[in-house]
Amino acid sequence: MRTGRPSHTAQHNALFRALEQRFPQPLFEDPWARRFLRGRYRLIAMLPAATVARVIDKRWPGPRAAVSVRTRYLDDAIIRALSDGLDQVVILGAGFDSRAYRLPGIERARVFEVDHPSTQAMKRAVVGLQAAHVTFVAMDFATDALGDALRASGFRSDLRTLFVWEGVTNYLDEASVDSTLRFVAHSGTALLFTYIDRAILDGSARFEGAAESIDYVRKLGEPFTYGLEPRQLETHLRERGLELVEDLPLSAVADRYYQADRPVVSGFYHVVAARCRG
Repeated sequence: MRTGRPSHTAQHNALFRALEQRFPQPLFEDPWARRFLRGRYRLIAMLPAATVARVIDKRWPGPRAAVSVRTRYLDDAIIRALSDGLDQVVILGAGFDSRAYRLPGIERARVFEVDHPSTQAMKRAVVGLQAAHVTFVAMDFATDALGDALRASGFRSDLRTLFVWEGVTNYLDEASVDSTLRFVAHSGTALLFTYIDRAILDGSARFEGAAESIDYVRKLGEPFTYGLEPRQLETHLRERGLELVEDLPLSAVADRYYQADRPVVSGFYHVVAARCRG
């Protein structure tokens, strides 16, 4: 993303979540999503949701529903973790994520929202007066040290902490992802994160909608730059101090939530649950 303006992909994700709210049986509740929309995104969100969804799914099959599926999956996982007891939740690359304000029980934990200052500035203008349990941490994953930024904001590595890293790794480089995984492994209790299958970057496998997604984010100026190999993920995480609990393509996760009229969901996009081993 470019300095001085919020992420386009963050706006897209907010649009997809806002559209989901207008369906007869939405996968989740997010009353904040539409408030983050600006310009054309706000106008699109005012059109009939079903019609907009059909147009998006036809032109870019997969990502709209994938965002809704991963949102529901992560919501469920975070709520379970909160019920087991958490002191801190760290949302890495928070974008327009509103979980700190909408998930039941999260106000009992301290929430750190870590993101690029340009996107964060727009978010803070929307949410207004900072909630007592939320701390904003401005940083750039490509240039700043996560540990330094968090510790300067009051983060404590001796507390029960869940890290959430949604929709970010595919825009970083190997060094940034690696250093973040190692920090989380030694500083947290558990990690939820997403990644894209490396095969769509090197062309070694084909997925429905992958070519359209790659082309679109490239045109936005926020191209996919990094992916992981699913067959090697367990070893990859273990070498960095993490224990794999679950790794699922979003196309498989979708089977949990859609009973009928299942839209195309990006099969190259994965969601992961892991434990921190240090």
